[in-house]
Amino acid sequence: MSVKVITIGGGEISQLETLELDYFICSQTDKREPKALFIPTASGDAEGYCKTFQHVYGKQLGCKVDFLLATKSNFSQQDAIQKILTADLVYVGGGNTQRMLKIWRDYGIDLALRQAGQNGTVLSGLSAGAICWYEAGLSDSDRFCAVEGSSWSLKRLEGLGFLPGVFCPHLDKEQRHEPLLNLVGSSGERAVACDNGAAIFWENGVAQVFTSLPRAYAYIYTEQSGEVRADRFASGEKLPL
Repeated sequence: MSVKVITIGGGEISQLETLELDYFICSQTDKREPKALFIPTASGDAEGYCKTFQHVYGKQLGCKVDFLLATKSNFSQQDAIQKILTADLVYVGGGNTQRMLKIWRDYGIDLALRQAGQNGTVLSGLSAGAICWYEAGLSDSDRFCAVEGSSWSLKRLEGLGFLPGVFCPHLDKEQRHEPLLNLVGSSGERAVACDNGAAIFWENGVAQVFTSLPRAYAYIYTEQSGEVRADRFASGEKLPL
């Protein structure tokens, strides 16, 4: 799919850890005051998350901010689809990827996002909001429904399939290297991973790394003859995909 997609591995938007990446997302719209649509479904439409997005994208970056709140009682499918199709950029927040994707598929939000991307809307997001665009992701969704004190594991989760491969966020902060090695080794799939503060910008099938934190990198994991290889890429480098 020939669209612009920016997938961020992690970082605290409230602490401006991703501000350079947020600025880059806005710049890709080529609009002075882009219409930015925040979709915080994965967080259960957390009010504090919405306020943070308004502060960063509205106050600091000069966007006209709107929200798609799919878990609220006054949610309107028709209104949601209209918001998606008229946005200059869509930003999807982090949280429970599995729950988010189920809600999206129930209401046709996934189809509207695909259409918007094809029409030129910049698609973006962090963590769950990055996983969703790929064929699959290494997700911690089970953590959100685990009983306190009980164990849970990272798992492969089907995404929307706009981008190729398996995506893994938070590689440096949440000890996801070994689970990702195991996934790639067992499935033979190619995986793309990002540290917090690292993002991958996709356009016309070309993927380039951008970062907002020092020592943040992107990685490609590939399986070859029973061995999994992990290659590291710095800001400005293109991924050989």
